[in-house]
Amino acid sequence: QCYMKNEFWGTCAYSCESNEGWSKDWSCMKLGEVQPEVCAWSGGSCTYSKKCCHPGASCYQKNSLEDYCSNTPDNDVGADWDGTVLGGSMSEFPVQPVEDASLAKGTTLFCFMAVLPGSPEEQLRALAESKHASIYACDGHMTTSSSHADMKAWDSGDNTLVNTEVFVQVWRNVKQDGQYKSFDWTVKVDPDSVFFPDRLRYHLQQLRAPRNFPIYIKNTDKEFGFLGAIEVFSVEAMDKYFGKDNIDDNDKHCFREISSNSGEDGFMKGCMDMLGAGYMSDIEVLHTPL
Repeated sequence: QCYMKNEFWGTCAYSCESNEGWSKDWSCMKLGEVQPEVCAWSGGSCTYSKKCCHPGASCYQKNSLEDYCSNTPDNDVGADWDGTVLGGSMSEFPVQPVEDASLAKGTTLFCFMAVLPGSPEEQLRALAESKHASIYACDGHMTTSSSHADMKAWDSGDNTLVNTEVFVQVWRNVKQDGQYKSFDWTVKVDPDSVFFPDRLRYHLQQLRAPRNFPIYIKNTDKEFGFLGAIEVFSVEAMDKYFGKDNIDDNDKHCFREISSNSGEDGFMKGCMDMLGAGYMSDIEVLHTPL
């Protein structure tokens, strides 16, 4: 809450008591409205929410006035800390369908494709456009450019396309374009994906997603349930991702928490989980071969 000291100066604080403690010479008049804090980022104050955005982190009490989020193991936050764990972290959670289909979210689609210049993706995009297929059969669409990303080998023997940084910029292009706001769902489609918007509309209709709720669609039973060929987000989920707090943009917060050593799909899922978006599942959206 913003509190006034006098008619010329004020600041944000969790509480303000006239004639007591640090605010003894303050008027403590409230200014503006409190913006709800879902969670705090690593190193940030969790005094209000008692919850951390980063999965696995905890909200630790430093002293009677300060609480912060940290990934540090219990009782190892520092000798000058109280160390009491006040809360845990965000995690994925399912969203339940509405019972009355007439109250479900609509199925209008804004679809986009990120194309690597000078690659066969350009021909695939042109073919889709010529046939009015793929993203060109959605209610709204856009294309944007991507850039080269490297593969990374892990100790497990798996290889991952490390393209998070590339697609952070791609998603910023979507935000700047702004069309997504006019549609119920935003769909990111890879150029080499076989995508039928009418089928997706039908699947979304059957899900009976609640209105006005941030949702992403788990699209496969492989890996962590969310692969990048066709990614589906409600407009409310995109508003969360494109939002910001009083410190920074949400996508920048997520990038710092997750880092660039990941695929874009894992980054987006992790970011949505941190930001409080829930998921609904339909593995037929992306029917991944065995």
